[in-house]
Amino acid sequence: MMKGVQERSSSDRAYSDIRDKIITTVLKPGERIHEKALSEEFGISRTPIREALMRLRYDGFVDIFAQRGTFVTPIRLDVIKAAHYTRSVLECALIRDAAMQCSDRDARDLYDNLEHQRLVYRQGQYYKIETLDEELHQKIADIAGQPSIWQIIYHVQLHINRVRMLFLNEERVPAIVEEHTRIIDAIANRDPDAAESAMKAHLQYMDENIQKLAESYSEYLS
Repeated sequence: MMKGVQERSSSDRAYSDIRDKIITTVLKPGERIHEKALSEEFGISRTPIREALMRLRYDGFVDIFAQRGTFVTPIRLDVIKAAHYTRSVLECALIRDAAMQCSDRDARDLYDNLEHQRLVYRQGQYYKIETLDEELHQKIADIAGQPSIWQIIYHVQLHINRVRMLFLNEERVPAIVEEHTRIIDAIANRDPDAAESAMKAHLQYMDENIQKLAESYSEYLS
């Protein structure tokens, strides 16, 4: 029993670590994945590695071909567009509810997150914005009284993040923080129309990134 639990835990960690390598393009689209190398890197047997790769195949992050091996999937525009559409619809609905239900404590929590964003930017740790961004959007779902919806958004957003990480740079971070400021101000002011408008403006950047993909990263696309 204990061995099975340990293997499951190892498989979960391997899944998260390999997925993050794919999202951050440490493992690039089309790159072959070697079980032995990952097993040695993570210090675990190949069994949990295989389990993790099967989960990643189900989630659309790897392709497994008999006699050929396992490869990182290319970025599929149809998947990205569908994920972005799903996220946009859900986020815009959530933020309206959040603006109507926001308490003073909720507003303080949102502004605390925003201050952390400003801090990591001042410290030059702009890569940490991604984590704070996810925490912010999860908090919005919580305020709206729909925490389970965040799980849906989070799952589809993993594919969106493959694109976001390609275009995340130091120049983009101030704009992200400013967009989040407008979102939080609108929620704190209990203004659902302004909140939805701010969210749409924030999500618009992904539309622009999708258009840039074919120009800048055509080798990553299918």
